[in-house]
Amino acid sequence: MELAKKEEFIIEKKEKGTIAVSNTITVVTFYMGDFLFGIPADKVMEINKEIDITPVPLSDEHILGIMNLRGQIITVMDLAKKLKIDLRVTPKLNLIVKDEGEAPVSFVIEEIGDILEISPARLEKPPEKLEGIAKEYIKNVYQLPDKLLLILDLEKIIQE
Repeated sequence: MELAKKEEFIIEKKEKGTIAVSNTITVVTFYMGDFLFGIPADKVMEINKEIDITPVPLSDEHILGIMNLRGQIITVMDLAKKLKIDLRVTPKLNLIVKDEGEAPVSFVIEEIGDILEISPARLEKPPEKLEGIAKEYIKNVYQLPDKLLLILDLEKIIQE
């Protein structure tokens, strides 16, 4: 029997003493230009500022280099270039993520956002007309009251 983690469920109080449990996903959000992105919180290892990047000759154009994180060598990726966003991000803030079975990767991002609890039932497929970004790296979208949250497909981003 597996116990439910506290952050996986929101308990809603209903009328006449009945209780309904709804499943949610915790998402770390960040900004790149006009876009708001989200990554599941369980994939985020940490967020760092002021990183030292060692360039790697002959690497792909979206690879800025490598960094040393407490003795572990991590690839640093310019996420804006990977997602084909017309934006130049200075490597001052990075989000270190880990995909299943893969080594951690650092994404250089523009600005960190909030940590949100979202309902998986309200996730939608990306719209056909999503301009200014490589749509193949967007797994789902989530409509917030004032903005569209783009949930990234980490497997595709890291492996391609």
